[in-house]
Amino acid sequence: MLKNFFITSLLLLSFGVQSALANEAFGIAEGVEYKKIPTPQSTAPHEKKVVEVFYYGCPHCYELENSVHQWLKSKPKDVHFERMPAVLNNPNWVFMARVFYTAKFLGIEQPFHTKYFDAIQRDRQSIFNVDALAKFVEPMGIKPDAYKQMFNSFQVTSAVSRAKQMTQNYGIDGVPAVIVNGKYLTDVPMASSRQALWKVVNQLLKK
Repeated sequence: MLKNFFITSLLLLSFGVQSALANEAFGIAEGVEYKKIPTPQSTAPHEKKVVEVFYYGCPHCYELENSVHQWLKSKPKDVHFERMPAVLNNPNWVFMARVFYTAKFLGIEQPFHTKYFDAIQRDRQSIFNVDALAKFVEPMGIKPDAYKQMFNSFQVTSAVSRAKQMTQNYGIDGVPAVIVNGKYLTDVPMASSRQALWKVVNQLLKK
């Protein structure tokens, strides 16, 4: 009797481990935790790429930031991460895309991204024109004239145009959203929580 109980226990344990592994490997389903992008987009020159699509005027995008930073600390080294502002047919979205790319091309993307998000979402500061932005970045070592010149540059205009095209190509209809390897789109509602979102992303990176 004891021997049979021992064997049964081992079998149940084995089944539990296999089930756990199966859930880990196949725990996401198309149409539930993620969806395929209509036309896969190139990730060149990167083999693996994760794109966070956001909008500075979006409170949910701001709320996602902490989990983004946590994921970045543990993401695989062979995975390239970048942010992309969504550009919809609205002048406010175009303006905020210019804000992002201006900071990026001036070499202050990370400090600016965090501080600007905090300023307008948490602190409710009104920093929504070029003069106010130029003053905002001065402590980051950027002179006002240099900021304004970059803001109105062809380089920024081109980047915003590309972001607008990629917003369409990715099939973005809401933010925040995360694009994995140019093939898959997921977001917090599909994943069920901000923490679960990055588990879905990690699974999609293995596909």
